[in-house]
Amino acid sequence: MAWGWGKKEEDPDEALRDTQSLSDMANVSLKIQSMLGRAKEKFGGQYDDVKLSVAVPALLQLIAQAQGQKSGEDVFQRDLMYRDAGDEPATAGQFLVSMLLRLAASAVINLFSCIDLEGMDKMVDFADWAYISSTKDLKEKLAGCGYSLLNHDSVLEAGCVGYYIAIDATTKTAVIGVKGTSSMTDMLTNCCAATIPHELENSFSADDPEVKEIRCHEGILISSKRLARDLEPFIRDLFIPLEYNITMCGHSLGAGAAGMTAILLRSTYPDLIKRDAIHVKAFASPPIVDHKTALACLSFSTTIVNNSDVITRASLANVEVLLKLLSGIQGKLVESGIDPVDYKSTAAFLSKLREGAGGDMLMTTEEGFETLNKAQADVAVDDPDHLYVPGRVLLIYGKWQDRVKLEEEVEKEKATEIEEAAKRDIPTYCVLSNGITAPLRVIEIDDDMVQDHLIASYKNRINGILKSGSS
Repeated sequence: MAWGWGKKEEDPDEALRDTQSLSDMANVSLKIQSMLGRAKEKFGGQYDDVKLSVAVPALLQLIAQAQGQKSGEDVFQRDLMYRDAGDEPATAGQFLVSMLLRLAASAVINLFSCIDLEGMDKMVDFADWAYISSTKDLKEKLAGCGYSLLNHDSVLEAGCVGYYIAIDATTKTAVIGVKGTSSMTDMLTNCCAATIPHELENSFSADDPEVKEIRCHEGILISSKRLARDLEPFIRDLFIPLEYNITMCGHSLGAGAAGMTAILLRSTYPDLIKRDAIHVKAFASPPIVDHKTALACLSFSTTIVNNSDVITRASLANVEVLLKLLSGIQGKLVESGIDPVDYKSTAAFLSKLREGAGGDMLMTTEEGFETLNKAQADVAVDDPDHLYVPGRVLLIYGKWQDRVKLEEEVEKEKATEIEEAAKRDIPTYCVLSNGITAPLRVIEIDDDMVQDHLIASYKNRINGILKSGSS
């Protein structure tokens, strides 16, 4: 769905949801300006010349215009960025087929395995159940999957995360579900949290015994340390002696805490590394570790990222990329004589905005992506304050081109019922990569950027992938 520029009719019930705060251009502009305003303070005046109240609306207009291309035109630049982001771009069905063919050919799959993918529908349920506060209800959910609840802590203290431990004694498997936060405001506020160093007791990596110094998200490290302490008796006295295989999972900040806690536990208990006995399945994890640590997690951590999910990109590095992009847009406004510095230029700027998605673009889509590419190149990946999503990343996404094509078909057929449009499937694509891939190094401003973060959206995408792959 492209930016409506005031044309979209809102469902009153949506006012109660987090997504409502980012449901139209004006609110998106205000939210982004607020976030960028806080972040600018961290850059010591480097971006003080960027007028957020001018550059952000101009950027939103450019995005709406880029999304407004006709589906028959050249492939959308945004879709190309996703397609070229990883190791194995494909539609959902082709993805599974190619994985099986590579397995049959004894090819090494470095980033993802077919087993990982096929179990992801169950794992997203396990992550979702971490939000359940009722122990009785949680027990019933787990029993339906053959698991017994061993421990449940729905603590609400600051600096702590709720969690549960469930086991299947028959298969000697344990699932540790970590609760995230239901507040989108808290998550956006945390995107610029301090990055701090942390010295591990031992290396957490099976491939590099020297990885003991990491840099990470301060708040998530604090909560993960507490969680690790709570889990240690179960790990040390039960799961290691009985040789259980452990999977940690979570959604949103719960995903981040699951990933960080696994690093801490692997460092404390080398037996977990020797047996390859602990893995992470994370959904919508925020960036939590430096680039070297993120890549060192490839062997045991897998993160699913859904399309334009804003929280998976909520990092200081990406805020700086966005500020550089906005600086380039403001330069274009100055060049075009519509940077609002007096009455005449202000009137010209407002007139430009009133053109909406149908007006002439301030810069071409190609120029926009050239500006973005330069911004990404100028923001160092290995900066010690820059954080990334850890481990393997399965980026699942829909193409703008397919979305526009569907909108054109609906318009052509004069289909006005939302239910009728919802019945039409837009293909889902998969790219295998890691947290340093280009699509995750930019905050993608899209009217699905918040909706894509919700766990219900993750469930729908994953179930659609598996359904497509089995058909």
